[in-house]
Amino acid sequence: MQNRGGIAAIAWSPIQRHAADYARRLNASLYNIHYLRLQRPLLAPIKYIPQCLKTWLVLIRQRPSAVYVFISPVFAALSVYIYCWFAGVPFIMDVGGHAIMSRKWAWSVPLVRFLAGKAGVNIVDQGAFKFLFDSWGVRSVLLERPPFARRPKLADTKAEKPAFTVTLISTFASDEPIEIVLDAAEQLSEMRFFILGDTGLAKKGLLAESPSNVTFTGYLSGDDYWELLNSSQVLIVLTTVSNSLLSGAVEGMALGKPLVLSKQPVLTAYFKKGAVFVEHSMESIVLGVRAVREHEDRYTREIKELAVEKRERWENEFQKIWTLIGIEPCALESPRTMN
Repeated sequence: MQNRGGIAAIAWSPIQRHAADYARRLNASLYNIHYLRLQRPLLAPIKYIPQCLKTWLVLIRQRPSAVYVFISPVFAALSVYIYCWFAGVPFIMDVGGHAIMSRKWAWSVPLVRFLAGKAGVNIVDQGAFKFLFDSWGVRSVLLERPPFARRPKLADTKAEKPAFTVTLISTFASDEPIEIVLDAAEQLSEMRFFILGDTGLAKKGLLAESPSNVTFTGYLSGDDYWELLNSSQVLIVLTTVSNSLLSGAVEGMALGKPLVLSKQPVLTAYFKKGAVFVEHSMESIVLGVRAVREHEDRYTREIKELAVEKRERWENEFQKIWTLIGIEPCALESPRTMN
């Protein structure tokens, strides 16, 4: 490979925006390693073996000076650790909250703890997780989800959509109460609603029952994704999980878009302004969206202020990573992405 040395970033997912953002900031070559389809748990033991082998192959080819790996699954970090142990290089383990809080992965927490002790530094995005890692006696840095700036090539398309536009950022996951958003859209017929996500993962009959002012976009990536968010007046991001710091909400903040969010402890602690928090009911969502429309200028100003505050704090904390892994900071350039 042309880019020998440097930092390699590993994510066992076909697309992982969070890992891509960190790879960009680390000036790392990003490898999205994944076989078969997502959300097929019975296939996991089968696909993890070739993904592990592919991880070793790309690392042997690049021979990086350090490796960044995002989990879950924890086996991504295990494969990186094995390589780094033989190669004698440090690795950075970025621990998604579900890797240590999800019931699905509860059995693997001892393995996460073992790997955390071997990592040059661990990245966590919540204070509670930082407290846990400190109690383990391992090195960790608290980096809340980074509100990276809006992409400069995007034009402000707000004037192109006369109707007040609301976008629900979703993946049709089990923790997303999408049905109540459809009910709210029916009550807000003067507004236009977009619902993101692969419609092949939606519940049967959900699309057919939607109001006429709702458009299901299907899965969007790259500029299509960012342009839709950029053209919306408000973004809705919902979850029934109490400790989930939603990436879609942070991305919306980076774009300066007012948010309607689930009233969950982690979200209310992070988004101190620029957001309206709602219960998972049609009435609450209707009131939340109307509140943003009525005071759009104020919520827009507040969310932009919050983005600046979060970005400055994130940059200060990020610099600790270089010291903890013992290498010089890399110049900020776009990473190469490999599948």
